[in-house]
Amino acid sequence: MATSQQAIPPIGMLGRSVMTRRRGALLELGAEWFIRSTGLLTIVLLVGILILLARQGLRLFIELDYPVGRFFTYGNAITDNTTDPKEFKFGVMPPLVATFWITLMTLVFAIPLGLMTAAFISEIAHPRVRLLIKSAAELLAGVPTIIFAFVGLALVVPRVNDYFGWGAGGLSGLTAGFVVSFVAVPLIISISDDAMQAVPVDYKENAYALGCNKLQAIWCVIMPAAISGIAAAVMLGMARAIGETMIVVILAGGNSSLPHDPTESMRPMTATIAAGFGNASEQSLVRPALYMTGAILFLLTFATTLIADTILERQRKRFGR
Repeated sequence: MATSQQAIPPIGMLGRSVMTRRRGALLELGAEWFIRSTGLLTIVLLVGILILLARQGLRLFIELDYPVGRFFTYGNAITDNTTDPKEFKFGVMPPLVATFWITLMTLVFAIPLGLMTAAFISEIAHPRVRLLIKSAAELLAGVPTIIFAFVGLALVVPRVNDYFGWGAGGLSGLTAGFVVSFVAVPLIISISDDAMQAVPVDYKENAYALGCNKLQAIWCVIMPAAISGIAAAVMLGMARAIGETMIVVILAGGNSSLPHDPTESMRPMTATIAAGFGNASEQSLVRPALYMTGAILFLLTFATTLIADTILERQRKRFGR
C-alpha cells in the first residue's frame, strides 16, 4: 500500500511537467512559424523585385510608345538621354548576346579547372592538402571582384593585345570571361567536391575491385554518379558569370553594338545597366529600357539558380545526404 502511494508523483510535479511540455510546444510552434515566415518573406521579396523591374520596364512600351520589336531586335544598345521614341535606339539583343559570349568563355575556362581540382581534393589529395586547397578556394571566393578586374587589367589585357590583338586594346568578351572564370571556379570546386564526397563508398570499392585505378574510378564511376551535383555546380557558376558586373565593366571593352564572336569588344547586360543609369534622366527612355533589361537579367539568373537547386535536391534524394 505504502509502495503504491510513493510511486504516484506529487500533484505539484505533475502540474510543472504539464506546464513545461506546453511551454516547449508553444516555443516549437513559434519557431516553426518564424521559419515559415522567413521563407515566405524571401518569396515575397523575389516576386516584389520582379514586379518592380517589370512595372518600371513596361513603361517603355505602354507610356512611352517605344516599339517592342525594336527593343528585342535592334542591333545596338545606345543609352542616349532622349525622350523621343523615334530617336531612341536601344535594343536588348546586343547586351544579351554579349552576356552569352562572356558566360560561355567563363564556363570554357572554369569547368575543366574546377572539376579537376574537385576530383583531386575529393579522391586523391591528402587530408591536409585537401583542407589547404578548400581554404584557398573559399578565400578566393571572398576576394572583391574589382581586385580580379585590376589584376586582369594589369596582367591579362596587355598580353591579349600583344599576342592576339583582340577587342579594343585587349579588352574583349574573351578577356572578361577568362577573368570571371576565377570567380566561378571556387563555387564549382566546392559543390562538385561535395557531390563526389556524397557518392557511396560501395561505388568506389566496387570500381577498385574490378581493377580500376584512381583516374579510371573517378572518370568512369565517381563523376557519372555525381553528375547531378556537378551539373548544379556548373549552373551556379553560370549564374555567377551572368550576374557579374565590375569585371565586365572594366575588361569587356564597352562596345554597345552586337558582338559576333567573343574576341570582340562588347557590353553585357550588367555593364549596360551600370553604364547607362548614371547619366539617365527621369524623363528619358533610358531608365525604363534599363529596368526592362534588368528584369530579363533577373529572370535569367533566377531560372539558372532554380534549375541548379532542383538538380541538387535530386542528388540529395538519390544518395540520402
